[in-house]
Amino acid sequence: MSKTVGILGGMGPKATADLFNKIVDFTEAESDQENIHILIDNNVSIPDRTSFILGKGENPIAELVETAVRLRNNGAELIIMPCNTAHYFYDKLVEAVEVPFINMIEEVEKYIFNQYGKCKVGLLATLGTYQGKVYEKYCGKYGIEIVTPSEDGKVKLLDLIYRVKAGERNFSLDYINDILKEFRNQNVNVIILGCTELPLVFDSLKKELRDLDFISSTDILAKKTVEIAK
Repeated sequence: MSKTVGILGGMGPKATADLFNKIVDFTEAESDQENIHILIDNNVSIPDRTSFILGKGENPIAELVETAVRLRNNGAELIIMPCNTAHYFYDKLVEAVEVPFINMIEEVEKYIFNQYGKCKVGLLATLGTYQGKVYEKYCGKYGIEIVTPSEDGKVKLLDLIYRVKAGERNFSLDYINDILKEFRNQNVNVIILGCTELPLVFDSLKKELRDLDFISSTDILAKKTVEIAK
């Protein structure tokens, strides 16, 4: 019998739904009953993580903890969180909830190390993830060097992310290529989609970007969830 999984969601709703769909897709099941029991708390009241890290908004930790505890109290035996920036608060969440809680950021870096060894990778993420050095925290452990876009690239990327949150899906390759060119110029061809909104855009563009290997944080989290829950 599988573990009951709790998704600490709402950051944003479409990314939460994308994670749920991918867990179902990655689960080998021949009937409803062979799937994983999943509880979803799509808490859209959680304050913006990037705004807080940049010193411009409300601290989201109270809502994050309340949501995680609510999932635990409703039977979640394993908690996952499809928001890279929110992992800035990961240690406090684990301490508060006291049930297994997958660290998506560490799982991404572990995956890269296992696939590519010690290497240099590009990171596409929010300003909060960059400023909070969410990925850099685990670099030393796995020998991965994180390369980030220019300041202009970061701002342009954040605009793209918030437009995805607002429902936009169709972006021209030209819009994204300016950012990717910076990585190509540094001989970086492994790139982390370090925001769970980004796979919603990049999944349809991968065929046009065959020279780059995109690592979806959502996919990594979904596969690890299935592995542990089953």
